[in-house]
Amino acid sequence: MPQSIEEHTGARIARIRKQRGLTQHGLAMRAHVSKSLMSKVECGQKPASPALVAACARALGVATSELLGQPYADELRRDRMDALIQPIREGLENWDIALDWETAPRPAALIWVDVQRALEQRRQAQYTDMVRDLPVLIDESVQAVHTSAGEEQRLAYECLAETFRCVFTVAWKLGFLDLATVALDRLAWTAPRADEPGLAAMHAFLRAQTTMSSGRYDVGLWVVDRALRDLEGQESRRPAGIEAMRGMLHLRAATIAGRMKDRDHADARLAEARALARTTGELPDFGVTWGPVNVGVHGVAIASEADDFRRAIELAENVRIPRGWTRSRAGHHWMDLGRAHAWSGHPEQALDCLYQARRIAPQQTRYHPTVRETVLALKRQERTRSGSLAQYAEWVGI
Repeated sequence: MPQSIEEHTGARIARIRKQRGLTQHGLAMRAHVSKSLMSKVECGQKPASPALVAACARALGVATSELLGQPYADELRRDRMDALIQPIREGLENWDIALDWETAPRPAALIWVDVQRALEQRRQAQYTDMVRDLPVLIDESVQAVHTSAGEEQRLAYECLAETFRCVFTVAWKLGFLDLATVALDRLAWTAPRADEPGLAAMHAFLRAQTTMSSGRYDVGLWVVDRALRDLEGQESRRPAGIEAMRGMLHLRAATIAGRMKDRDHADARLAEARALARTTGELPDFGVTWGPVNVGVHGVAIASEADDFRRAIELAENVRIPRGWTRSRAGHHWMDLGRAHAWSGHPEQALDCLYQARRIAPQQTRYHPTVRETVLALKRQERTRSGSLAQYAEWVGI
């Protein structure tokens, strides 16, 4: 059943708070926010920022996905995505045992070609196609690492690491946080065996992402800074990729600092990333989207998440997304900007941004909590019924 217009994130926080027998004041104290802010979030007058959601989840003893209403079961069934998740769960059961196959796995170089296609599908937010192939890639990569040696085995480990990384992405975005955690553990086991520093940095980048969900920002910054130190002086088969990962780690630190409401720290990290991006230009290695454009996009996202909507809109004026740029990042940018416009009292601009996100990355947009929260906010704000908004809400599943 489509979710109720009242069941925004703030309403879920209120419902679970009452189930726990807590008052607004009690939850506000545990989440380290003011009672006034908690009251406004619960009744939908203020947005539930990612930082507040993480703080409330921790205080209430639930996962952030529960407060966000994820996973969106009805929409997953409608898109037949739910049937594709179970084979991935089963595939993750084996990562360290060679099975008795009647035929040998393909050479690692051929598996690598399919892994690169999955990474590109991840960057372009083509999740159905990517998810369908992941169980086979896991099984074949596992078998390859246990039936080969030398460089062949090393490349097979790299295939397996990147495949686990793809699993993490789709599981996290769809709200299957338990599955994402398993994928991250598998990546931690695999990355050192691939003997590629960039993959260890990728693990740190993703681990820091999970700390943001739990509100453990101190741990996240520590993980990022340790990874940056570990990259110093490292030799890599893909030196440009190492620079890309260095930049991405600075962007992750900037995002964490933004959620900590430490604007000076966030700006300093963005400045580090911006200086590096001027040197490297756009780099797509390790399946990431790194370069000057992504630094600008992150600036907008950080300001929006901090509820500094005016600054987010101002920063967006200087962001020019080039033709053919990564769809997942471009779509995310329009979502963040749509949120900023919605809470700044610009409903038409907000809806335009949401339609842009849908056009660029439809699957990502449909399943993203930011989009649902923005649509719900627009519906509460509308004075006269908008056909475009109603159609969009129906498409999202509201």
